[in-house]
Amino acid sequence: MIQQRIKVELPTNDFYEAEVACRNSCPVKTDARGYLMATVAGKFEDAYAISRATNPFASICGKVCGAPCETGCRRSDVDEAVVIRNIKGYLTDKHGPEKGDLKTPLTHSLAPGSLEPESNGKSVGVIGGGCAGYTCAHDLARLGYSVTLYERWDVSGGQLVQGVPINRLNRDVVASEIASIEEFSNIDVQLGVDVGKDISFAALEEKHDAVFIAVGLSKGKSIPLPNADHEDVKIGLAFLFDFNLREKWDLTKSRSIVIGGGDVAFDVARSALRCGSPEVQLACLEREHLNEMTGSVDEREGGRREGVVINDGWGPVEIVVENGKIKGLLVKKVKRVFDEEGRFSPELEEESRLIEGDAVYMAVGQGSDLEFLEGSGVETTPQGWVKVDDATLATSKPGIFAGGDIGHGPKLFIDAVAAGSKAAQGIHSYISGEAPQRLRRKLTFTDLLDYGRGSAYVDEEREEREELPVDPAKEPEFNTTVEYPDDEARKQSARCLECHIHPTFEGDICILCGGCVDVCPSYCLSMVTVGRLDGGEELKVLAEQEFGSMEVAEAEGSVMLFDPLKCIRCGMCAQKCPTGACKMTENSFEDCFA
Repeated sequence: MIQQRIKVELPTNDFYEAEVACRNSCPVKTDARGYLMATVAGKFEDAYAISRATNPFASICGKVCGAPCETGCRRSDVDEAVVIRNIKGYLTDKHGPEKGDLKTPLTHSLAPGSLEPESNGKSVGVIGGGCAGYTCAHDLARLGYSVTLYERWDVSGGQLVQGVPINRLNRDVVASEIASIEEFSNIDVQLGVDVGKDISFAALEEKHDAVFIAVGLSKGKSIPLPNADHEDVKIGLAFLFDFNLREKWDLTKSRSIVIGGGDVAFDVARSALRCGSPEVQLACLEREHLNEMTGSVDEREGGRREGVVINDGWGPVEIVVENGKIKGLLVKKVKRVFDEEGRFSPELEEESRLIEGDAVYMAVGQGSDLEFLEGSGVETTPQGWVKVDDATLATSKPGIFAGGDIGHGPKLFIDAVAAGSKAAQGIHSYISGEAPQRLRRKLTFTDLLDYGRGSAYVDEEREEREELPVDPAKEPEFNTTVEYPDDEARKQSARCLECHIHPTFEGDICILCGGCVDVCPSYCLSMVTVGRLDGGEELKVLAEQEFGSMEVAEAEGSVMLFDPLKCIRCGMCAQKCPTGACKMTENSFEDCFA
């Protein structure tokens, strides 16, 4: 019987970086592993510094980030991901700018440049005061540019203050994070300046050496349902804007229906409760039990806890109107949301029902407002975004850059931060003629001679932050989230598998006893003959180095295979080894831009 060959990969530096999946999943490559380990050690200020190193909005991300790091976390292969975002929130609550020290957080940045750079005599205009705009300003200021940031409204923050309800994100945190960035004397923020009205785009081009467009997607979309033009059909983003920055609507006599299943839809629904709506129903095509809903678990659980009724798997068909008043939303049961190839292609069944209510809020997507670019020569996409080069975020017009949601569509706040940094490097390269710098990592490998973790970290369960009860109508601005106490933060951080540590083997002193394979609790190790491997040219080169030829290797050689996806970094293999051939090895990472 012919045994099937095993596909293997020989590790490179890229492999070892990818091993730490939480960091690789983060758009700005925050070293989550690093700040988790520092938290376990009780080095909280060091941990905060690591969380702030590549992210000027660390405090924001500790509260409302979509946490792609947790999506990548390999602990989820064991049970549940580490609460990485919550730990960041715990750290920023201790040492972020919201504690009053605006300057020190700036010292932790790894972005090229310095806190007190010499002026280079160049000027950049930034349109939009959200995460992308302020991050770009932060990074350019470190390089000596004079940056003028133009914000349409009378308060900076973009969707942090316009879209995220105040009960979810304390405005003092937002204001402090922004104020910290504004500590740079070469950043000038002009509030209440609407580009295209108060100043033309052409005037900005004339005034600055480069311009970065970071206006986001501020216009809500609608879907063409019968009676969608009724006066009591509202756009969710417009409602949130008033809720957050203007006067709250009086909904005490209005039962609300929200169409949509994303975070914006839940923000609308929960804000409607805070405006006194006696009943809030949410309807969406996506089915929660199939993980089709785009809204975060936090938002869904928070909405459900506060009284939002979730009608998932029901597609809107018609807004029913009787005697000039909205009676409700007619919905049909969803047969499918996506087709066989994963494309959005909903089909509805004949089963229908009426969700009763007095007003309907559309929260089904976001669009752009690029009127100020008409006649500018800056190309846009069919979706209404600005067309950009993915590497530099340059637009079709020299000297004009764009990023954040306006460049790639609606994404997370941390994606906007990443776009701001990338744009800053693109702009610097355009003006200076230098190649853009990117975050690089220098790896150092160290054998850990005394490695033993015990089993507590495996047994510890994921615990979310405590949520206090609230009557949303009576306490509309009350933030219910309670940060971890110190001991719980350390326990939760200790659940990290420490993916930068792994077993290595010294073949010259291995006696092929197989003890390491036998003791492994996750079956991540296996010993096989070289002849069973499929490793391509790289394996052939290695075999020739070790055995003289591939033929000899296949006839006489054995190898130890390691599956990093299964390994829980317990170290039992190294403890069992009688000769010291098996060791636990740590990969240390030194971050820098180059």
